[in-house]
Amino acid sequence: MPESRLSGEGKRIGLIGGLAFRAGVFYYERIVQILNAAGVTPKILVNHADVTTALAFLVAGDKAGLGAYVGALANELFAGGAEIVAVTAVAPHFAIDVIRDVARGPVIDVLSLVPAAIQASGSDRVAIFGNRAAIETDIFGAVPPTAVVRLSPTEVDRVHATYSEIALRGKRGTQPETDLLSSLARELIHGRAARTIVLAGTDLSSFYADSAPDYPHLDLAQLHIDEIVRQVIPSIASRPAPR
Repeated sequence: MPESRLSGEGKRIGLIGGLAFRAGVFYYERIVQILNAAGVTPKILVNHADVTTALAFLVAGDKAGLGAYVGALANELFAGGAEIVAVTAVAPHFAIDVIRDVARGPVIDVLSLVPAAIQASGSDRVAIFGNRAAIETDIFGAVPPTAVVRLSPTEVDRVHATYSEIALRGKRGTQPETDLLSSLARELIHGRAARTIVLAGTDLSSFYADSAPDYPHLDLAQLHIDEIVRQVIPSIASRPAPR
């Protein structure tokens, strides 16, 4: 007889995607891989955000507007039967407090997971790769300022431009971007005493999906995905998805 699957177990997941080229797909694929490996049939709903609308709120620093917009998308997922919701990008967590106030159910907040993850990694000094907002705000206040190894303004420009190119074009593992990020990571680690590079953007996680970075790193998207899986099936331990 075929092996039975735990299709009746676990919470129904709502994902808010559409916020970058690959972000929502990356979350969906990883969650499905982990749950399938555990013998669980995933139950997933996806709501597609308009990236132009979200970016306009972000650029304007309009936390209330962004939170109301993303919170409304979360409520559409809850109305469709989702029991937990996650936003599949780091940047909208700028408004996570408002999103959670608007939402009619639990929204899993990646920012709240960051301090414990850094402590667990044994890294007391980290540098941040992501878009400009994530870098310049220490991932929206999730990382203590005293723990951050700062990029220079020129380096922030380079990382932001590289991240934007990856995000807008859906790049994965391309050599110029790999070389630039690896070179800067080596400088930060060997020259400025950073212990770990925090990958603060789902598009970076997707970029490295087929080949992990050659430097110590903390992947926030994978951290978020692991917490989603834990909340879906508390009895199973999440694990790295097959590459």
